[in-house]
Amino acid sequence: MTSGPPPRREGARDPAGGRVLGDVHPPGASPAPPDRTDLVPVWPNLLFRETLATLVLVIGLMVISLVFDAPLEDPADPTRTPNPAKAPWYFVGLQELLVYFDPWVAGVGIPLVIIFGLCAVPYIDPTRTGMGLYAFRRRPMAMAIFLVGLVGWFLLIAIGLWFRGPGWAWVWPGATGVHAELSGASRALPNWVGVPLVLAFFVGGGMLIVRRVRTWKGFTPVRRWTFALLLLAMIGTGIKIALRLAFDLQYLVSFPRVGFNL
Repeated sequence: MTSGPPPRREGARDPAGGRVLGDVHPPGASPAPPDRTDLVPVWPNLLFRETLATLVLVIGLMVISLVFDAPLEDPADPTRTPNPAKAPWYFVGLQELLVYFDPWVAGVGIPLVIIFGLCAVPYIDPTRTGMGLYAFRRRPMAMAIFLVGLVGWFLLIAIGLWFRGPGWAWVWPGATGVHAELSGASRALPNWVGVPLVLAFFVGGGMLIVRRVRTWKGFTPVRRWTFALLLLAMIGTGIKIALRLAFDLQYLVSFPRVGFNL
């Protein structure tokens, strides 16, 4: 089978003086195949490694389950409520968020933003650069954002599991004695300070991020602002947690009459 002449761009000028509207290959000819010298077959190059990794993981879990007992507590007693009552480890992160945010923010708002952000990733980033390539240098921004979010979530789980004692007070591992429970009183910034700060953070920060990603290929204004707001929401959550831990600042903005506290 022979290859035909290279296709011409539609709309280009023909040597005879006309305009090329399309390119038709002669019978028996086919276009030149794409260069695939940098690709390898999925089997055995990928599937063999995935199978091996799966076997190692299963064997590791079996060894751990045989050597270590499951951390089960005493049978449930309706006359005795444990203090603190902690959720399973995979929900302790959500439980820990209740220290820093109101229940509707910690239990509804933040999980919805995380789910929406993950679902929106394919639509926010339309480029195909680095697809299937998991090296950090290929997609440094995407990898950095994902790793920061993942590490932050497991950090919340670690704090809830090992650094929270009776009354959900902060307790260092191995410490003994009586610990003060979390106070019901909360410190909050005055609204005349907190509202401008929050608006400046999201509006000003959003404008800076939008200007920074303006040159990214395929990023429309809607995509740029969606990316900026999601990124600022993640950064703002970390800042709010740090302010609560360092300065016991519960709210930046507080409107108790309408139940809006942030």
